[in-house]
Amino acid sequence: MRGKLHSLAESRLWRHIIFWVCWVVGFTFIKSFGNPEQLYAGWFFYYIVTLPIFMAHTYLVAYVLIPRYTQKRKIPVFIVLFIILFYGFSVLELILTNEFIYQYYPAGSKITEQYLSPGDVITSGLGNLYIVLVFLAARTVRAWYLAEGLRQELQKVSLQQQMEDAMTKVQPMMLLYSIEHIDRMVDRSDPEVTKAIALTSELLSEVMMYHEDKHHLFAREIDLIKKLVNLVEIFKKARPEVEFFISGDPGHIKLPPLIIFSFVDFVFRRFDDALSYPELNIEASGFSNMVTIQVLQEGTRSLDQDMEECMQVIFQLEKYYADRVFISYEKHSYGCSVIIRNLENGSANTIHTSADVFDMAKPSES
Repeated sequence: MRGKLHSLAESRLWRHIIFWVCWVVGFTFIKSFGNPEQLYAGWFFYYIVTLPIFMAHTYLVAYVLIPRYTQKRKIPVFIVLFIILFYGFSVLELILTNEFIYQYYPAGSKITEQYLSPGDVITSGLGNLYIVLVFLAARTVRAWYLAEGLRQELQKVSLQQQMEDAMTKVQPMMLLYSIEHIDRMVDRSDPEVTKAIALTSELLSEVMMYHEDKHHLFAREIDLIKKLVNLVEIFKKARPEVEFFISGDPGHIKLPPLIIFSFVDFVFRRFDDALSYPELNIEASGFSNMVTIQVLQEGTRSLDQDMEECMQVIFQLEKYYADRVFISYEKHSYGCSVIIRNLENGSANTIHTSADVFDMAKPSES
């Protein structure tokens, strides 16, 4: 944090240095253009010597008057102080230039005895006021640029969040996965193809309705996973082993909707070409407000392969829920454990269930 603050302060310092250097060099050139060369040195000396006056005037207006006295009730105070600074710094600039600068470094200006007359003070003050306005304009343009960049970034994040929500809601990858398997079933004239189509349609419809619900019941997400297991069983002719263990009050588990369903779907698709699916033991704890998923292997593939697939699943899950959950994992000799904790203060689920086990290795009786 200290390094970032130092870098920010350093960046701001350089911006101000560049601004004042450009102002001195630029106005020296403008005032001296087309005149003899000796006037360049005179005007340059003028702007260097008077620079503290212009800087003090500018910073007092920009960083003291405007922030403190531009509220509705303090506008009269702002006007009075602004006029005092305007007149006072103009008088200082005239005294310095006429009594010192023009005496030793002529800049093509005539010295008058009554240089502190109100008219001359106001005329000179307009030049001082010009640099104040240029400085404020530069600050305004930079603030607008930063605000516009922030707005575009927030819009980008919002669109990305909407896209991720839509992906979660529609589950396009699961749909493509199902269509691919249904095509294979059609090619081999599988008698259960009609059942697979009906279950796919039903599951996708219920996923969309669940996502639209205001109260996401944890028990309903379990039902969706059961139907997904049933669908995969039709596709693969083998039932994946998925077991849920719920402890405490699931109403205290505050996770984004469909995150467990998405994880199981990712696993099924990542291990679709393997000889068998890994066993999934999913423990949802209402006491600790987290979900632990154990991905258990049967030894049909190397541990490195299994870990690679497991990491890919975690990576996909983080793409959808990175800003809403904290995901950690542990590597074991039998596979891996994934721990999901919520980062949001969302509302709790409304289901209240005692500790129970849902075993999906076998179809539940209806």
